[in-house]
Amino acid sequence: MIAGKRMARRIAEESFGKFAFDIELLDVRRRCEFSNYFLIMSGKSRTHLESLADFVSDFAKANKAPIYGRDGKAASGWIVLDFGDLIVHIFMPETRRFYDLNSIWSGAKLVELGIETPAKK
Repeated sequence: MIAGKRMARRIAEESFGKFAFDIELLDVRRRCEFSNYFLIMSGKSRTHLESLADFVSDFAKANKAPIYGRDGKAASGWIVLDFGDLIVHIFMPETRRFYDLNSIWSGAKLVELGIETPAKK
């Protein structure tokens, strides 16, 4: 079983290969009581969001990582997957700008992922 930061890196790399973009990993351990890391990414369409969420769920199951919950719908522009020490947020770009998790969790450290993703617009 992989967990936390290591799992986040693997999901980020694999999601980038599935055309997710603007992928960021926030270390929220000092700011959050319910998780250690937030992996935030964007998709191109509502269908793409659903596909990315299904991929992340399948990846977790294949790696024996427990999934504690999945919330949101592609139609809302935001899907959240809860793995305990890792929360994965998959957004449409406009929904991501609206909720602006980076500002809400501004004290969190941005973890370098080592993958090139387009800058925020």
